[in-house]
Amino acid sequence: MIAAQRLHTAVHSPEQLAALEQADLPEPVTVWMKLDTGMHRLGVRPEEAEAFYQRLSQCKNVRQPVNVVSHFARADEPTCGATERQLDIFTTFTEGKPGLRSIAASGGILLWPQSHYDWVRPGIILYGVSPLDDRSTGRDFGCQPVMTLSSSLIAVREHKAGEPVGYGGTWISERDTRLGVVAMGYGDGYPRAAPSGTPVLVNGREVPIVGRVAMDMICVDLGPQAQDKAGDAVVLWGEGLPVERIAEITKVSAYELITRLTSRVAMKYFD
Repeated sequence: MIAAQRLHTAVHSPEQLAALEQADLPEPVTVWMKLDTGMHRLGVRPEEAEAFYQRLSQCKNVRQPVNVVSHFARADEPTCGATERQLDIFTTFTEGKPGLRSIAASGGILLWPQSHYDWVRPGIILYGVSPLDDRSTGRDFGCQPVMTLSSSLIAVREHKAGEPVGYGGTWISERDTRLGVVAMGYGDGYPRAAPSGTPVLVNGREVPIVGRVAMDMICVDLGPQAQDKAGDAVVLWGEGLPVERIAEITKVSAYELITRLTSRVAMKYFD
């Protein structure tokens, strides 16, 4: 299939290399040799890399020259020293070799310009989300958020002071207020760990979640004078409420939040 579709492929193990050498292909394929510079997940170890590279260079099924790819383990930690060590290994190995080079994903793109080489591989920043755990948002780097998780109110209820809300009665109102019930829950992928106080936007106004997130519903405190009604728009994250903020409050990574939504959530794409 790789040859038929003219795909690029990564080769990271002796088994893959042997299969490539033995394959009967209609034409050579473009190969990226995966070099393990410190992630220690996939890739050829540095001490074995030159011999591996030479076999690829001599393989009739590989379109020459061989390209080299690696991946940072801690690009989002600019002072830890690990990325400099990985860059040193990568640069030393690829120096003088004619193929393309790629090592930078989102963290490398934003923080390590010397790692950009020939190709970069943006991931989470395609969503306009920061890859860093330092309270930054994508907008701090000039990125535009492209994902909004939205729903609507399915009920607005009068709520008396002293009454608990939701499973376990974990939140008790200190005043008479109006509660909104949002059609969203952990069955949709919204984090059950979201505590009372986690913000959502109702008609563009920030209001707090109260009580536990349930499978299908979330309660929010609209306030005593609220005029919101069933059917009104709710934003769980997106424009005006960065997903990074929800990640910080819930202790659930923004990476996980934007990829964990279930098939119950309708996806709409806009140009």
